[in-house]
This record gives sequence, structure tokens and C-alpha cells, in this order.
Amino acid sequence: MRGTPEAGLTFTGGAFDSRLIEGGECFFALRDQRDGHDFVADAFRRGARAAVVERVVPAPDGAVLVEVGSALRALRRTADSIRDDQPIPAVAITGSVGKTTTKEATAAALGARYRVLRTLASHNNEIGVPLTFLRQEPGHEVAVIELGFYVPGEIADLSALVRQRIGIVTTIPDIPVHFARTPDVAAIVAGKGELIEALPPDGVAILNADDARVRGMAARTRARVLLYGESADAEVRATNVRDLGLDGIRFTAEAGAARAEARLPLPGRHLVTSALAALAAAVSLDVPLDEAAIGLEMLERPAHRMSVRRAADVTVIDDSYNSSPAAVHAALAVLRGVRGRRVAVLGDMLELGTLSLGAHEAVGVDAARSADALVAVGELAAAIAAAAERNGLAEVHRAADAGEALVRLRQLLRPGDTVLVKGSRALALDELADALVRSEARA
Repeated sequence: MRGTPEAGLTFTGGAFDSRLIEGGECFFALRDQRDGHDFVADAFRRGARAAVVERVVPAPDGAVLVEVGSALRALRRTADSIRDDQPIPAVAITGSVGKTTTKEATAAALGARYRVLRTLASHNNEIGVPLTFLRQEPGHEVAVIELGFYVPGEIADLSALVRQRIGIVTTIPDIPVHFARTPDVAAIVAGKGELIEALPPDGVAILNADDARVRGMAARTRARVLLYGESADAEVRATNVRDLGLDGIRFTAEAGAARAEARLPLPGRHLVTSALAALAAAVSLDVPLDEAAIGLEMLERPAHRMSVRRAADVTVIDDSYNSSPAAVHAALAVLRGVRGRRVAVLGDMLELGTLSLGAHEAVGVDAARSADALVAVGELAAAIAAAAERNGLAEVHRAADAGEALVRLRQLLRPGDTVLVKGSRALALDELADALVRSEARA
């Protein structure tokens, strides 16, 4: 160790990106896309109270440096220690589509009765999950944790840290996100199923009754199985679903003998499943259904995920965080129901492997019936543009990147237009959406 820590030194959380430090954190110099050791000094300048490093690096006088063999292992062990000392119940969520929205909805429903620790953004991997627990405070009563899957065994390993009592699996479509990383859909199902296999016998596996792949996981857990969805045998069901357009969805929720009117303030008929999963988790943790439904309406809208942003005379449906075939078709269905002129900004869907061309062409066909104008962004999106033209869409524009797309949009947008922005994260269409809202606000 270098430097002398103050007696009783505490931290507000952990960080591995110095730019995200707000003050009071412990900085972990991880070797991710960049080497965190290059940013230790910057972390201290921004207010870090200590840094965990694998080698001594330049730092301000008196800075506390803790040298370890692996900063990543140190992060994990710190999180494990917090879980040992403050073992609050946890809800873990996975699936190929809808994880983050379901996580936010679950946190909102549980928030009707508990103080909730939840994953920020989509920090759902070996770095993000431990960092979540470093934000745990004595007042937290339940954790809601999102778990991603990239390689076999990853969710099983993260589950050893999360120690979930309740597990939610959302949806696994025919063409899941990151399909190119796995040999087939069966491998994705196996990986996602690690979450419910890790549940204890007195836990609850909350499974999507409307998804055959997810429903089929019931045999893989020792926990009690609770089905949610619109299927007749779902124990937490939605009936009388009303699509409110850009104002969200409303439905009657049923859980056993209990009934409650519920509203999710995000647009998209497909998000009923996220709302039901959230209500199922809340009921499993003894939150009355009517209270959970009130909490659901207080959902903190995830950034760049079906976020309706209005500026000047244009409405932006910002779903730009990432993209996959199922998510694009769901977003286009929302756009299709909007009155007035509809503009779709659709970027490449990455990591689809051999399914890529067909998936992009199918989106183009859908765009032709859902939009009045299309801006296709990226190399792969050329297939979207071509398919849209073949299916009768007259106003089709192509852009190499987000910057060119923004220029084209500024030329073609008219007062009253609604713009959908969606594409894989690497295209940075979230920055396009932000810039579009800012420019329209100035106008």
C-alpha cells in the first residue's frame, strides 16, 4: 500500500472509468478496452479516495494506492464481502430482449414498499455487477440485478455473487442479440438458464409463459416456478390491454385473486411482459399487487430505450441504445401507430452472423409499411434500404454514419414529424438522438 488512509475511510462506491467519478469512490485500474492505470491520476483529480492497482503509477502526494495481483479479482472479492456483510434478497434478471426495461420496471414495482439497489444502465457483466454491490448502503432492502450472457458459465459465476432468491427470464427470440457469439439458440437458452439453475429451493423462478423457450426452463430449477404473461395458465396475467400510443400501455393485472389497474409509462405493446415480470417479482416479495402497480407507474425511464423526447415541432422516439431484429420490429410497430409523418432512422444490427442479411431485409420490409421516410445508417443497413425500396417506400436515404444521418435529417424533417432512432450501440445513434433533440430545441 502507498499512502496512509484515514481512520474509518469509507467509499461512496466503485468505478473503473475515471470520467464517471463524482467524488468519494474507490477507483479500480482494470484492463478493459483501455488500461485503467493510465487514468489513476485523473481519478484522484476527480475525487477518488483510493485506487486499486496492479503496479505503482503516478498519483498525487498522499494518494492511497492498494497494489494487488489482479484489480478485477479485488473488485469481485470486495463485492463478495459486502454481500456477506449485508445479505439483502436479490432479484436477478436475464433474457435476450427486454432485460433493462424489466429491471427498471421491477425496481419501480418493488420501490412501492422497499428501498431498492439496482443495476445502473446495463452494467450486467463481471465488472458492472460487482460495482453495483459497491453502491450498497445499510438502508437498502432488496437488490435488482441485470445479468448478461456472453460465454457459457458467465451467469452461473455472477449468480454466485448475486445469490438471487428470485430469478426472471424475459424473452429469447429466434434471432437473439449477439447471435454471432454463440453456436445456436440452444446455447443461448442454456446460458440464460444458468440463472434459474442457481436459485435455491425456497426461491422463485419467474418465467415468461408466452415464450416457449423460457417456459421450458421450468424443469431446470429446484425453485417454485411462477409463470407470467397473457397465456391462460399464467399466474400473473394481463387482461384488457390498452395501447396508449406514445403515452404507454394500460392493462388489468391479475395475480391469484388480486386484481389491479396498471400502467407502464413507456410505449410499446410488447412491454406488457416487462411490466408483468416486475409485478410478479413484487408479489413474490410480499408487495400487494395494487401497491406494486402504483410503483410501476413511477418507473424511471431508461435512457435511450423507447424514450419519447419532444423538442420544438418534432417528436423523437429514442430507442438508440442497441438493436436486434425483435426489438426493431417492436419499435417499428410503435412508429406505425403514430399519427402524422413518420421517419425511421435505422442502423446496422451487429453480431447476427449468418442470419444478418435476412434479418436486415426483413426490417426493410417492415419499415416500408411503418414509415413514410427512412434513413438507413451503416454498411449492413444498406440491405434495409434496398428491401424498403423494393416494397414501395419512396423516400429512402442512406448514410455512412451518425454524423451524415444527422445532416440528412436536418434537411428532410418537417414540423409535426415523429422520428424513431434505433441501431446497434457501435453506431452511436444515441448521440444522434441527443443532437437531434438539441438542434430542434434551438430551432
